[in-house]
Amino acid sequence: MADRWYNPFEDKTLHASDVRERTALAEDRTPFNDALRHGDAVQGYSSPKRLDQFPKRYRNPQRVYATISVLVFAAFMAYQVVRLVLDTLAAR
Repeated sequence: MADRWYNPFEDKTLHASDVRERTALAEDRTPFNDALRHGDAVQGYSSPKRLDQFPKRYRNPQRVYATISVLVFAAFMAYQVVRLVLDTLAAR
């Protein structure tokens, strides 16, 4: 047995943490795991992985939808907290 234990976090062959230079968009869209790579192969094209890879006409509606979704969820949670506090005070 070796004197030193194997630590995958120190294995330089597993991690490519070097600073990447900015390259072409096609290289940025390479999948980062086998499931996404398989999905891209089945679809026949590389699907966007980040918001900045979508066409510009789709970016703003996605941001608006995400903002509205977060606001509705926050309002629902605030309503639940207020209802819980009022029910607790009414039970006394």
